[in-house]
Amino acid sequence: MRAKLSYPRSTSYLRTTWRVKLRKRNTSGLHVGEYTSNTFRDTAPGMEEKGESRELEDAPGSNDEIDRSTNHHSWDNHTSFNKYPTHEPGFENKVTFGFFMTMLGFSLSFCIAEVIPLFLITIFTVIAYDLGDGDKAIWLLVAQFIAVGSIVPFVGPLIDLIGRKSVTLLSLGLTVVSMILMGTTQNIAGMIGAMAISGIAIGIQLLTAVAAVTELVPTYKRGITIGYIVMGFMPFAPASLYGQLLAEHSWRYNALVIGVLALIALVIITIWYKPPPRPAGVGMSKRQVLARMDFVGAFLGIGGITVFLVGLNWGGQDYPWSSAHVISTLTVGLASLVAFGIWEKYGAKHPMFPWRLAVRQKRIFCTICFLCVTSGINYVPVVVFWTIQLYTVYGASFRQAGIYLLPIGFCIAGGAIISAVLMTVFKRRIQWVLLFFCIIQTAGLGSMAAIDPENIKTAWGPLIVGLIGVGGVLLPSQVVFSIISPDDLIGTSVSLSIVVRAIGQVVGVSMFYNVFKHQLTDRATNDPSLFALPALANGLTVSSPAALVPTITDLITALAAGPFSSYAYLFPGIDTPAQIAAVQLAGHNLYKGVFPLLYLIAIAWGAAACIACLFLTGLNEFINDHVAVVL
Repeated sequence: MRAKLSYPRSTSYLRTTWRVKLRKRNTSGLHVGEYTSNTFRDTAPGMEEKGESRELEDAPGSNDEIDRSTNHHSWDNHTSFNKYPTHEPGFENKVTFGFFMTMLGFSLSFCIAEVIPLFLITIFTVIAYDLGDGDKAIWLLVAQFIAVGSIVPFVGPLIDLIGRKSVTLLSLGLTVVSMILMGTTQNIAGMIGAMAISGIAIGIQLLTAVAAVTELVPTYKRGITIGYIVMGFMPFAPASLYGQLLAEHSWRYNALVIGVLALIALVIITIWYKPPPRPAGVGMSKRQVLARMDFVGAFLGIGGITVFLVGLNWGGQDYPWSSAHVISTLTVGLASLVAFGIWEKYGAKHPMFPWRLAVRQKRIFCTICFLCVTSGINYVPVVVFWTIQLYTVYGASFRQAGIYLLPIGFCIAGGAIISAVLMTVFKRRIQWVLLFFCIIQTAGLGSMAAIDPENIKTAWGPLIVGLIGVGGVLLPSQVVFSIISPDDLIGTSVSLSIVVRAIGQVVGVSMFYNVFKHQLTDRATNDPSLFALPALANGLTVSSPAALVPTITDLITALAAGPFSSYAYLFPGIDTPAQIAAVQLAGHNLYKGVFPLLYLIAIAWGAAACIACLFLTGLNEFINDHVAVVL
């Protein structure tokens, strides 16, 4: 094959990723096809002087002709941060004002995706109880996690095909819509719907933020770049305190704050982020782009994940594990996922998850998937249930809870930043960095089982260490996905990491909530002197013997919703400060024995993650100065 490499003389848009025209002779004549590729980076390592060309000889007898005169990494408006953009080793995008604003926009988008769950986690019980369905509180979290896990598989391949910008703007628009719904709905169904819409937006923002910023920098700088992005979250790290202070007046103000932030991010990205066309979509019409979307795979994958995770959370909560609801949803969900795998392997012309993503490094790929699952699972007890523990065991007010919850935002973000920096400094020792954070995560969460329920000061050391460990694995594990991924599949690989993490979170919520509910029910039922008798002795009124159990259950639920002094008026007879304090003390005695088991379970997942890190050998071959996208 004779390949003529022609470099254009234009200084306004020198080209780096080449349109390749293949002319293959066959029995029917000359066939012309086009595709884009940057796989020739190794073939033509240096950029020749403008106007020069050179010829490469390949195997004799080949009659393919390759014309690389077209570059698809110019800006949409034909401007560039760099006068002569190139994929040469050592090249980096210049830090101009436009580049800075692009990073700022995605940092804000990432912050919004993290702030929404942080707001929600600290007030989800308050919201559910205020809407009259305290027993559905856990579904506010689950709906969001399921939405994240369901939408991301479809979005990952989509943004690799059509680009990051339009999809990111769509997600910010969905954030605004979900916050409007959250601020106006009057029932739990509307709130669950708002959380599902916000989950779709969160999944897209987490995906596009990580994929867009990591491909703009050399591979070896992707860790510290994510650290910079996370640093933008620091002003919002006290979101738990903000949420509690707002909840003293109305939790709906949280929706207003997030909606305004989403609008700001939308404006910044609209104006300053002007990426080049995606190589996979260059030269194709909208119809051709749509034809490359795997709609069958999307239906099977999204449907399977959604139905399976719903069934997983129905089990032991709304329905018994042996019920038709649970068995049917789990069966249909698993069958859909199996069908999805078969379709992607043998049926899809353009699969959502190309097999080369996993085949390239099977061991590393599977290990990182497992780390994403474990980090998602161990995120739950130290974040979700710590909020409930503050109200029930330590009797916190809204303001106190906001202060006690501050480590969640600061420590998870701090752990992610520290881990990202260490991954860049010790770029040849990434597996040991992740192992270190898995160890401190396990140690911190395990130590939470031994804290004194009478003295909250004993919780700070284990809590801070555990949260730093969670943050040090949760986001950096996604960076490893981008490192081992081919350039054209970075979005797809990051989307897979988010899916796996979301599945881990849903599994964690289901598992820990079932254990929590079972323990709480056993303690309340087997020892009436622990809670029921003290509550009745301090004014709890029961209309009839048949109403005894429902009334006690409602009271136990109210204790977990927020400061009991805010809800005591709902229980006639519990009126005086002394009666309220007595019921709170009974709730303290009931709940304090429930939480240690949750933290002990987390040790098992943390230990498994530590072992998994030992299988991350071989990452060094992917650590270099290659930049995936030149602006």
